Amino acid sequence: MGARKPLATQEGHLTKEQIQKKEFEEKLLKDAGHDQLQTPPDWLVNNIARDEWKRLVKEFTNNNSIINNLDYNNLGAYCNAFAKWTLITKELGMKLNAGRQINPLVTLELKYSDEVKKYAVMLGLTAEGKLKTLNALREVKEGEVKDEFGDI
Repeated sequence: MGARKPLATQEGHLTKEQIQKKEFEEKLLKDAGHDQLQTPPDWLVNNIARDEWKRLVKEFTNNNSIINNLDYNNLGAYCNAFAKWTLITKELGMKLNAGRQINPLVTLELKYSDEVKKYAVMLGLTAEGKLKTLNALREVKEGEVKDEFGDI
C-alpha cells in the first residue's frame, strides 16, 4: 500500500464515497487539536530549536495546515535536528580538511541534514508537497466554479 495523501493532493479518480471518507478523516485530523503545539516542549535542545518550533507552528496555523497534536514528537525531532545542523554548519564554516582525515563535523553535518530532510517530509514541509497541495486546491476551486456556472 502506498503512502496516504491528503484529499487535495490525490491524483487518481475517487468515488463520492471515497471522497466523503477522506474528508471525514481529514476533519478528524484537524479536530485533533493544536493546543499542545502552542508551547514548545521543554526537551528541545536550545533556543534555535524553540524559535524554529514557534516559526513553524505560526506558519501551520496561518496556512490552515492539517498538522495537529499528533505531530508533536516529529515536529520536536525536526526542530532539534535543525538546531544541531545549524550549529554544526556554523562551527564547520569553510574549514577545509587537513590532509586525508575527514573533519568529524562534516559527518555530523550530513547526518543532521538527513534528519532534517526526513522530518521535513513527514511534516509536509517540502516544496514538492506544497506545490501538489496548491495545484490540487486550484483544481478543486476551478471545479467548484465550473459546477456553479457551467462551461462559460
